[in-house]
This record gives sequence, C-alpha cells and structure tokens, in this order.
Amino acid sequence: MANHSHRFTVTDLMAAASNALLEGGYRQVTRRFEDWDSATSRLFEDSYNIVGIVIFDTCSELLQSWPDLQGSLVEVISRHVGREESKAWDGYLVLLSPGLASSESAAIEAVRYNTTRLRKLVATGDDLRTSTDVERVLRALLPLGEERTGLDQQSALDLLPKLLADRGIAKDTTQIIVDAFREQAPLMERLHQKREKQ
Repeated sequence: MANHSHRFTVTDLMAAASNALLEGGYRQVTRRFEDWDSATSRLFEDSYNIVGIVIFDTCSELLQSWPDLQGSLVEVISRHVGREESKAWDGYLVLLSPGLASSESAAIEAVRYNTTRLRKLVATGDDLRTSTDVERVLRALLPLGEERTGLDQQSALDLLPKLLADRGIAKDTTQIIVDAFREQAPLMERLHQKREKQ
C-alpha cells in the first residue's frame, strides 16, 4: 500500500503553527524583533509564555542552527521581559521541519529532550502529516479546548459510577460510596446499611 500523505512545505508549516497559536490566544510579536519576523521564524506571546517558532527545510539545518536560535530567543526574553514577570521563565523554542529525520533521528531526539535554557518542541516530517499533527506538537502551549473541558460541570466523582459500571461494578454500589465520600461519612458503614435494606 502506498502512503499518499501530504508533505508540508515550510510555508504550510509556518501557517499551521501560527494559526494554532493565534487561535490559542497568543499574539504575534513583531516590534523590534526583525530576526523573529521572517518567512521562517516568528515570535509569539501570551500572558504566560514566549514562543519562538522556526521552520527549517531540512533536519540537518535544524540540527546545525538550533543552538544559535536558542541563544537569540534567550536574549530577547532577558532584554524585553522583566524578571518579575512569570513568562520570563517560560520560554519555548519550537523547531519544525518538513524534512524526514532518517539517520538524524537520534540527534533530533536529543534536541527534543534538551531542557537547558529553554524548553524545546521539535517535530519533523516523520511527525507532521496534517495540520492536526501541528496542533498536537503545540498542545502543551495551547489552552484546553471546550471538547476536553465541557463536562457540564460534572466532576470525576459524577462520572465514576458509570465508568465503573462499564467494568462490571454495580452502579448503585459505586454511587453509595461516592455519596458517602462527598458527605464525609464512613464508606463501609454506608455499604452495610445498603445490604441490610436489601
């Protein structure tokens, strides 16, 4: 079976990453940072983070350039963000390439887990096939979506009886324990009371 997945261009990747951050509440920073306002690099911020995104044609370029880019972003943060601001300590360098890592995968992995000076989010053509993949890479920087938080004000305790019922545990038994927990009543005593009533 042939793999017909779409291969991103540098422009596609920048558009997808920028769009994901803008929709996530970030704003692009363009003033005074010409080095971070190009076709292959952008700077974003929100109330909590500063994010520098750089797109490379190849993984070799990524591996060769990331240390200098990290230094540049650290300099931007140290010069323009006050030490008392929480985001002074939350800088992210996002390194993306549509190129396949192949023989460079170990080196790419080493950059991904390098947390000195800045956190790095790294993805290559091996990881990036759709715009959803780009959002997945940036997920740590994005607010939780409504589909993940929209539990109609239910807590985990509200969901527990049904979840355990799906595993074969009687829903009414679990509900008694949940209710007792909420009331801070003895759990086993409530279970025994239920058995006595049956």
